[in-house]
Amino acid sequence: MEKPIKPDKKYSIVKNIFNKDFIISAIIPLLIYGVATKCSTELIGLILSGIWCIAVVIVNYFMSKTINFLATIGAVFNGIGLIGTIISKSPTFYLATPIVEDFLFAFILIMSIFLSHPIIQVVAEQSFLNNVPKSIKDNPKYKSSWNIITAAWAAINILQATVRIIILNYFSIKVYYTISNIYSGISIPLFIAASIIFSKWYLTH
Repeated sequence: MEKPIKPDKKYSIVKNIFNKDFIISAIIPLLIYGVATKCSTELIGLILSGIWCIAVVIVNYFMSKTINFLATIGAVFNGIGLIGTIISKSPTFYLATPIVEDFLFAFILIMSIFLSHPIIQVVAEQSFLNNVPKSIKDNPKYKSSWNIITAAWAAINILQATVRIIILNYFSIKVYYTISNIYSGISIPLFIAASIIFSKWYLTH
């Protein structure tokens, strides 16, 4: 009988969502945005919070010497949004960047299904499943489970892009930015936890 897949450490969904990284990457940018907005303009607030988010990814890379795929993609789009915002002097450019990111990431996810290792499988194994036995990785159901999970992530990204569009068009910039930032901080660890649970369930049924 195969050994069950276990994360390297006991996985707690709550602890892995509301942790130090959540405060640094989600709460602090909101505080920077809020303070800067009161002192100057929303544009300055968005630019400063965007710089903070990029700096966090860069510092984490130099500290850990590893590349986090999801964080790197977020930093790249943050940079694009930041440059576009500075050039256009319009907050809308920066706020629309996550929507473009969601659609593009969904496309990348779908394409990765045709590779030997779907992106979500790589991310999960990099962060939480380092000890998966080779015999389980060679199991066709293991690869199939991550294909299903990756397709689900793509669908979720398309859905959240649609929701972002609705919020951006019908609510204030402050409401949109707050919801978008907090959701991003919570959703990724939650989705990864659900992915690991589903993969373990799929292999045993």
